[in-house]
Amino acid sequence: MASSQPPSDSPADNASLLLVAGERECQRVEEALQHAGVTVVTERATTAAAAEAALSRTWGLVLCGSEVPDMGFAEVQALWSKHGKELPFVVLSRDWCEATLEASVRAGALDYITEDRFSRLVPVVQRELRMTADRRRHTATAVQLERTNYLMENIIDAIPFVLFVKDADTRRLVVANKTFADAFRVTKEWLLGKLDHDYFPKEQAESFIAIDTEILETKQMKSFEEVARADGVDRIFATRKLPLLDEHGVARYVMGVTEDITERKQHEEMLRASKAELEAANKQLAASLEEIKRTRAVSARSLASYQQRALQMEIIRQQNEDLDRLAQELAVAKRNEEERAREAEAAARLKSEFLANFSHEIRTPLNGIIGYCDLLMREEGQRLTAHGRRDLNVVKTNAKTLLALINDILDLSKIESGRVEVVTELVDVQELAEECLATVKEYLKGKDVALTTNIDPSARMLRSDALKLRQIMLNLLSNAAKFTDAGEVALSLVPAGNEVIMTVEDTGVGIPSDELPFIFEKFRQVDGSTTRKVGGTGLGLAIVRELSRVLGGNVTVTSTLGRGTTFTVRLPTTLETPDNGGGPHLERGVPVSEVAQHVGTMAQPGSTVLVVDDDPLIQQLVAGQLEPAGFKVVVAEDGIAALKRARELRPQAILLDIHLPKLDGWSVLSQLKSEPSLAGIPVILISVEEQRARGFSLGACEYLVKPVEPDRLVEVVQRSLHQSSGTSTSVGEVLVVDDDSATRELVSRNLRRAGFSTSEARSGEDALLKARVSPPALVVLDLMMPNLDGFEVLRRLRAEKLQVPVVVLTGKTLSAEEEALLRDGFAGFVKKGGHALEDVIAQAKGLLLSQRAASAGKLARILYVEDSAQNRDIVRRYLNGHFEVIEAEDGEHGLERAIRDAPDLILMDLSLPRLDGWEVTRRLRALPAAANVPVIAVTAHAGREYQDKAHAAGCTAYLTKPLDRDQLLEMIRKHLGRTHV
Repeated sequence: MASSQPPSDSPADNASLLLVAGERECQRVEEALQHAGVTVVTERATTAAAAEAALSRTWGLVLCGSEVPDMGFAEVQALWSKHGKELPFVVLSRDWCEATLEASVRAGALDYITEDRFSRLVPVVQRELRMTADRRRHTATAVQLERTNYLMENIIDAIPFVLFVKDADTRRLVVANKTFADAFRVTKEWLLGKLDHDYFPKEQAESFIAIDTEILETKQMKSFEEVARADGVDRIFATRKLPLLDEHGVARYVMGVTEDITERKQHEEMLRASKAELEAANKQLAASLEEIKRTRAVSARSLASYQQRALQMEIIRQQNEDLDRLAQELAVAKRNEEERAREAEAAARLKSEFLANFSHEIRTPLNGIIGYCDLLMREEGQRLTAHGRRDLNVVKTNAKTLLALINDILDLSKIESGRVEVVTELVDVQELAEECLATVKEYLKGKDVALTTNIDPSARMLRSDALKLRQIMLNLLSNAAKFTDAGEVALSLVPAGNEVIMTVEDTGVGIPSDELPFIFEKFRQVDGSTTRKVGGTGLGLAIVRELSRVLGGNVTVTSTLGRGTTFTVRLPTTLETPDNGGGPHLERGVPVSEVAQHVGTMAQPGSTVLVVDDDPLIQQLVAGQLEPAGFKVVVAEDGIAALKRARELRPQAILLDIHLPKLDGWSVLSQLKSEPSLAGIPVILISVEEQRARGFSLGACEYLVKPVEPDRLVEVVQRSLHQSSGTSTSVGEVLVVDDDSATRELVSRNLRRAGFSTSEARSGEDALLKARVSPPALVVLDLMMPNLDGFEVLRRLRAEKLQVPVVVLTGKTLSAEEEALLRDGFAGFVKKGGHALEDVIAQAKGLLLSQRAASAGKLARILYVEDSAQNRDIVRRYLNGHFEVIEAEDGEHGLERAIRDAPDLILMDLSLPRLDGWEVTRRLRALPAAANVPVIAVTAHAGREYQDKAHAAGCTAYLTKPLDRDQLLEMIRKHLGRTHV
């Protein structure tokens, strides 16, 4: 809509129209605009005075008509020229006039419209108003941009740092501030477009170009400091450069900011110096203050002695009384704490002694029960009825169950002290469940209760600790049977992802809801009254919880009072056996008793021998062997000390342990052989066999735990006698030493039945007397005896030079002091419950086989390279008696043993630390001595690509874990047929 209101002076008011025309023309124009719906502010100037007043303001468009009184087009043009304004205007004429058209064009008219073409007026007005608005916006934008550029330029120039921007392609300056120009005493205009080579030395310019290239490639900011000369003075500059990226992430420019930090560095140095001076002054001030304090103290004492002596003496007296009272209270508290500590220590010692004696006293009668059951079934088997044999089996089974329960009670103590052991093996859950159910049936005699099992076939064979899994299962089933009078007790085991879920569900009396949170606590029973119907110690469920945690799982319970209870145990499908971090290993590659013989082959008596070992026991044992033989022994406790003493003394031989502090034995050996002055010294390696029992080579040839199976006892005796005599026939008597007559009779009967001649001793004194009169071929010795115990018997036997093989047979759990005593050169031992006993037996078998091989043809030697101690133990047992097994715990060790020991076949684990199995095999194939030795890859990787990779590395065959014993033996025999007869 057209409006007649006057326009404002604002330049933004673009939709304004000044009509310098006659009334008729103005009326016609306004009607045309209104009819076309054009919204514009219009003003009429129908006289010269009105036109002059209106032209002093700003208009979007001026329409000049031809009917203004006393005023033509020339007068209107003169008016706006007078005001100096460039106003857009359109000329409106009644008739076409060539002269008016020419004048309008010269004056800058935007269009010329006659009344016969009046219809063009509205489009022309709309067009010109839009163009005027655009021009004014562009003008305003240009003004704003100019102001912004002025502001940015002034801000950049005002920055007290050097700021510059380079083009990423040409590396020429496109922006430089005044600080940059002033630093080089040039103008900014001179700098723009310049390269680094134009104003920097060549080396510095090339360094900057390299930095720019790095920033553009990495698109990362880089900061650096440099020293440069400015005005002939060295200055320190800190520069940060970063890329400027476009909307596509492409680096188009490099921007840099450089700051002269010379003054700051100087200030920091001055600050550090000032700080040092201040610290020195503070120390001096502190000393002065201390001196003032001392002076003041002297003054105060002097003042008190003269002016306030009475008051000061009273204060001192009160303070002394307070101190005396405090000292008395502290003394009483100290005595109380010491008493409590002694009581706690005594309680712990009594508990330990009780557990050890409890273990011994319980196992001794169990030994008789199990042994006599075996003897009855063997000796009276033909005369026993079927029911008699069954009853004896039940007695033996229950005795073994009681033995397991006793062991688990002791294990509960071990769990609390963090000494529990987990033995991972392949477990037949179905067979385990049947054993447990057979025991639980005794609880259900006379009850109408059905026992059911549901073992998922896929979960039948599990890798776990069989004893602990059996204890969990037996405790839960026994608990359910005790509290169920009718209905069903159901055992189920199903897989669930990476777990197996074992549930024991019964239809018994249930557990009250307020008791559920406490049933897994030790000595806690649901019915703990004196009139309770079922017995028990309250340890069963506590053991279940602790054993479940040890196996990596947990146990939960749900129950409805009067309807039954369900226990749920979640266990992982596989467990890794934790490394038993006991004491230091004492078994060595060279037995201590043969050290003098080995050294004697390398050095003459009177020579100096350097013994490198961090274990004082080994140092003493080796010195005890060498010094009587005439050698001078020098000791080094670590690798660094060993190298130092070897350079100083130049010994004739070196005994070197591998596992040393500070510098291990391999590094020491490498350093010795790399120095020409030391390379010729013979070196005997005393390597640690990590899975052997500590004391086996130090006295006792075996160590058994009561109760022992008769067959096992006979086997041990046979092996020990064969080993001592070097023959397969029995020589001499076996002396059985035990204060329990039933145990002596049981052991003697089993040995005589196996063809051995035996004698018995009821005490330590009796044993020593018989050993002196007629030295036996073997001693079966109990440690727990009155008056003279087994430890003292061992000590006296060794002191009297009676080198008799000793089999320690006892139910005692040894204390740390007793373990140390056995390690002290008298006998070997193993702890109850783990697989260490089996390790001892395996090592003894290996020794026997190697001795027999020396006289009757050697066994094939197998090298097993494996970093898992558990896997080495399994394979060692698989191959025991068939092959001689040597071991290596990593790739480098395996390569060294393969070169040194020349095995007939190698079992190679591929995933090894330090040097993997593939690389070890490749290096072996490059050695002429080992190029034809069969190498069987043993790994958990079952993919075809791993097999191809193993064969490419030189492996002869490929076996995947877990290993099957028969398959492993068949594979070894197959490939040994090619190289070994």
